[in-house]
Amino acid sequence: MDKKKVLVVDDDPDIRETICFNLEREGYGVSSAKNGWEALGAVRASEPDLVILDVRLPKENGSRVCQFIKNDIKKGVYRKNIIIILLTGLAVLAVHDPEREKKLRDLSGSDHLMYKPFEMEQLMEKVHDLLIIEE
Repeated sequence: MDKKKVLVVDDDPDIRETICFNLEREGYGVSSAKNGWEALGAVRASEPDLVILDVRLPKENGSRVCQFIKNDIKKGVYRKNIIIILLTGLAVLAVHDPEREKKLRDLSGSDHLMYKPFEMEQLMEKVHDLLIIEE
């Protein structure tokens, strides 16, 4: 079986490198990007199975990047579905609100939303679960 490919997009190098390190340790093929434009280029170049995408990014926010990717999937630009986990630190600013979470997921088209700070173990489990479902 081919190695599943994951693209990690975050402008914080520490977060990006930590996530990449843990994914590689789990046996995934990993690439990364530090802004929205790089993310779109990386998705078009390598068609990852899953993208971990921060909401707050320079050169195009993660929500818009997610919309672009999901629209391209609908148009048949990619040979497969690309799963997107959207990371947001916005939960720190407000009480967890399921309505707001649903609105952000619906607006962006993401498959899952995860709040920063998060436990790395939880993120790895979510990546694994979503990729298993997609097989």
